[in-house]
Amino acid sequence: MAGGTKIVGGTSDPIKIFANIFISFIGAGILGMPYAFKRAGLLEGILVMTFVAYFAVKAMGLIIECKYKILRMVEGEGKGEMSERAPRSTDKVKNMNGNKYVELKCSDIDEVEESQENNNKNRKRSRSRSTSSESSPTLLSTTSVNYTDIGFAALGVPGRILIEIALLISQIGFCCAYLIFISENLSSTFPSIEKHKWLGLMLPFLFLLTLIKDLSKFAIFSLFAQVSNLFAFMIVYWFDFQHLHLAQVDPKEFSFDGLPYYFSVAIYCFEGAGMILSLEESLSIDVREKFKTYLTNTIIGITILYITFGAAGYLSYGKDTRDIITLNLPNDAGFNFALLVKGCLCVSLFFTYPIMLFPVFSILEKKLSVSGTFYSTCLRLFVVLLTGLVVVKVPNFGELMALVGASCCTLLAFIMPALCHLVLFRDEVDTRSKVLDYTLVILGSLGAIVGTADTIINAKH
Repeated sequence: MAGGTKIVGGTSDPIKIFANIFISFIGAGILGMPYAFKRAGLLEGILVMTFVAYFAVKAMGLIIECKYKILRMVEGEGKGEMSERAPRSTDKVKNMNGNKYVELKCSDIDEVEESQENNNKNRKRSRSRSTSSESSPTLLSTTSVNYTDIGFAALGVPGRILIEIALLISQIGFCCAYLIFISENLSSTFPSIEKHKWLGLMLPFLFLLTLIKDLSKFAIFSLFAQVSNLFAFMIVYWFDFQHLHLAQVDPKEFSFDGLPYYFSVAIYCFEGAGMILSLEESLSIDVREKFKTYLTNTIIGITILYITFGAAGYLSYGKDTRDIITLNLPNDAGFNFALLVKGCLCVSLFFTYPIMLFPVFSILEKKLSVSGTFYSTCLRLFVVLLTGLVVVKVPNFGELMALVGASCCTLLAFIMPALCHLVLFRDEVDTRSKVLDYTLVILGSLGAIVGTADTIINAKH
């Protein structure tokens, strides 16, 4: 779930499309699902996971609709045509480095026919803004639209900043979860070395990896990570079902107390708002209209995987289910499949860590104007140390997943897509669409408040 990482391609192969979507949503979060089922109960876990998956797909569809709404506006600007509700001042279109850019703002959606005098004034203000800052962050490329552009087009600078902050925190949160997973599994396998010592050993090497600025150099490690994940899931399934007949489990079905936690973890697992536009652009143009169908079908498969994986793990270990299911695997002396699974996952997450920080450094270096300098190295060191500090303060994998899911992923996955859609399509959507938008905003807001509060309260106990 690397928010904003670009997927290069243009495939029309259904298998490749499915694989791209699948690997973008499946990560370390699935290993916390059995514990989430333990907290919520079997039936509640199944219902909430299905509920979250449904609304997550709907919200991601809204992001795609917003993208094409903005492109229609930009196209109208570039042609100087007065398309429906498109911005009318052709002076907003600028040519820079061979590309066209257009200034968008929230009020552009509402422009109506005005007198010639007011149009002239608007053109003068537009010229003044353009000439004052050719590199203004309000310039939107006409050839590509990302999530932050949508936030800006709908809500102005605050919308862009809010999405960027949420993306930064969520990506850093994912990396912290990786560190917890690796240190927990290493300390359980080698009890003589404490968890914080493993953390101290890893951070210097991770910092060196973040200095590699060519994402393609990590391609082989990314492939290894996905193969390791699939291998690990199969082995954990095998251990679960092997252990199932031995477990004396009286599973709970519903737990109101566990609902906020489970909802937050489910959002964490399905948050793909930062990737959805890149995934859509990875399809060749002739099949992009089918992207929502591919997305829906893939998410159905992923939902089934999450539910069966979580339920099987909980039914196998019951009240002994750990926050990371691999910690329930046997630590027998000598080589075994459990040790192999832990080792593969630790190595894959170790090399996924710098990949997840790519969008973080991209945003921060652009904002701070420190790319390629000594200060860029200092920034990378600071972020790596920050992830280590967070792990020391929030050492529980489940709590960190819930906190990131409630505070940032809910905002990115539910609230911002609905708000942007409401603004950009305010006079075009029917009642049913508005109901969906308001439902996502209310559901996301309640989930964020209750989930964050529940995680903070439980962390103190």
